Amino acid sequence: MALITDMTRDCEGILQVGSGKITGDECVQASRRAMLLFQNARNFRYEFVDFSNVTELEFNQEHLAQVKEQDRAIAAARPNAVVVIVAPRDDFYQIGKRWEHEVRELGLSTHVARDRMEALDWLHQILPARRNEERAV
Repeated sequence: MALITDMTRDCEGILQVGSGKITGDECVQASRRAMLLFQNARNFRYEFVDFSNVTELEFNQEHLAQVKEQDRAIAAARPNAVVVIVAPRDDFYQIGKRWEHEVRELGLSTHVARDRMEALDWLHQILPARRNEERAV
């Protein structure tokens, strides 16, 4: 159905929220949007990808390679970037872990979580809110 890209309320994160059936092409396009934001706006420190409402994900090795190349550009532009993925279903989680394995040498801080609370807890540990503000995901 859709993979929507938005900015978090704290203006430090890129929020990608999926719903319904998502194609690999949609994932590649969302990754490209994130790459452009990381390259062109210095305020972005993290990307939060949420597949909680996704019912089907068509994602293959070609899509993974394309996303990895865009992640390589993100890592070059923002070496300390953080990416967390919420992947509640087993098949989505396996895809997320495969992505995480592929990008490990890029220097990004990554985590694949089973639910949003786990993802937020990890994010808060990795990137404590500035000036004691609450993270806005």
